[in-house]
Amino acid sequence: MARLETQRLILRSFAENDLGDLHHFAQNPKLGKMAGWQPHSGLGESQAILTLFIRSDEVFALELKETHHVIGSIGLHRRAPSGSTPEDSERELGFVLDEDYWGQGLMPEAIMGILAFGFNHLHLMTIWVGHFASNRQSKRVIEKTGFHFEYELERPKLFADDAPVTECYYKLTVTDYRAQQAKLENS
Repeated sequence: MARLETQRLILRSFAENDLGDLHHFAQNPKLGKMAGWQPHSGLGESQAILTLFIRSDEVFALELKETHHVIGSIGLHRRAPSGSTPEDSERELGFVLDEDYWGQGLMPEAIMGILAFGFNHLHLMTIWVGHFASNRQSKRVIEKTGFHFEYELERPKLFADDAPVTECYYKLTVTDYRAQQAKLENS
């Protein structure tokens, strides 16, 4: 897996010694609810997820350069409509950031790094991203990083005690990304 750097972050493979940091942010009930997963109830659950992340070529740890702590994750996940195989030219962006670091511009910074990787090194044609309609923070980050709204989808209950949720989907094509980069370079 590649190792990517932005101004304040290192995007790298997860490692066994990331367990404490992963568990710290993954046990936050607010993050799980916003991302569609139950908060981790113990280290064993975090260890199981960490093992999946270590084996994956889709998920990067977000390490803060200043402290060398993992403060979140970001991934480019293979996506496939039900009953088909994933297209090599498309991926779906997923991200989570420890609540202690919200509002500092870290996630847009990480996303711009992963977009460059996806379009320039994986040669993707399209990157998708979704958020629950109630997740205003993710919506702002998604729009700030150049994604365009495509559609909404009603999802059934995620957990037994939940109501159905609306998920909003956005996409960014390589053409739009290149135009966005050219505009930034010329300003």
